[in-house]
Amino acid sequence: MNRYAAVLFDLFGTLVDDRGDAIAGARELLAAFDGKRFAIVTSAPRRLARALIERAELPEPPVLVCADDVEHGKPAPECYVLGARRLAVEPVRCLVIEDSEAGIAAAADAGMEVIAVRRGRGSDFARRATRSIDRLGDLRLRGAPEGFEVL
Repeated sequence: MNRYAAVLFDLFGTLVDDRGDAIAGARELLAAFDGKRFAIVTSAPRRLARALIERAELPEPPVLVCADDVEHGKPAPECYVLGARRLAVEPVRCLVIEDSEAGIAAAADAGMEVIAVRRGRGSDFARRATRSIDRLGDLRLRGAPEGFEVL
């Protein structure tokens, strides 16, 4: 069983839907991180990301990396590397939860393991992911010494 020091989540499509509402299970999953290392890493500009987090009533992430924070967005790994740096965690000790090919590529190229959220799609788009789940509600994490593990 792999252990991770931090978990980084994509925002749009992973935690919030097309209307900006929380994906089923997103609030509960993030609330379980209370005081632990997690980040939201998004291709959205900061103003939109903050509005989506507020609209969806998601807990405030300790770290938020937005399009405005990086020169090259997904599929470049810069956003995920920056998220790990801001969490003070080596990229290889991070797990990313993503729902897009560009995001999966960015995380994989950053040296992170990735769980792809298929959302009813085939697994072809998730070829570079470490593993995949159909929906966010299928993700089971638990606290472990110095971080988290996937159940």
